[in-house]
Amino acid sequence: MAENKITYLTLFKVFLRSFLIQAVWNYQSMQSIGFCFALSPIAKKLFKSQDQRKEFYNRHLNFFNAHPYFSSYALGAISKIEEELSTKENPDYEIISRFKNALIGPLGAIGDQLVWATIKPTSILIGLIGVLIITDIQSKIYFIFLLLAIYNIPHIYIRLFGILNGYQKGFEVSKVLNAKNYEMMREIYGILGTVALGIYIGFSILKYGSSDLLNSGFFIFGAIFSYIMYQWKKSVYRSIIFPIILGVFIGYLVEIL
Repeated sequence: MAENKITYLTLFKVFLRSFLIQAVWNYQSMQSIGFCFALSPIAKKLFKSQDQRKEFYNRHLNFFNAHPYFSSYALGAISKIEEELSTKENPDYEIISRFKNALIGPLGAIGDQLVWATIKPTSILIGLIGVLIITDIQSKIYFIFLLLAIYNIPHIYIRLFGILNGYQKGFEVSKVLNAKNYEMMREIYGILGTVALGIYIGFSILKYGSSDLLNSGFFIFGAIFSYIMYQWKKSVYRSIIFPIILGVFIGYLVEIL
């Protein structure tokens, strides 16, 4: 039986531990160890018996894998369900495993679409602008803090809001796991990314391409190569990183020849 009710302080402890959800990632159970570690304050709050806590840990060491930020929704919802089941005489904890498995797909899909495909590439492009345009050290330091804020404000919001909203909804959390709920955030970062890409291309052409035909050719070739890489692999990171590596290699050849 439950000894205590989950408090916001307990949920905040879960939030802090959620940053380590991938610390012991492995191919066998993926995020299960980190997920169980993040939920350990719930076990300590609900159960005083060591045997009950062991059972709690065992059922949360089963396979789990989702987007690391959006897994917070699962953490909050499971906290609520554990609290409700702990008050029953004969709780059916199998329902928790089925529920966790049902959340894996939606949490991964929304997180990949919003964070990996939108927020992170936008942050990378803004970072490239800072490297290209800013020259003095002090301004670079300010820009680093700005860049960290641009990426981590939505990141931390998703983690914290996910735990709180997940706890409020419990089994109903699946109803709020809709990409439309994050459409505004995605549009904002999409616009920022488009503007950043335009600034980066325009500044590069004006600075390096306008006075040197060879540089212009390399830049155009890099842009085409980046587009081909994206169409081939559908990977934003490869379409950014590979042209940079190619540019460094070509620049090195030009210098030594």
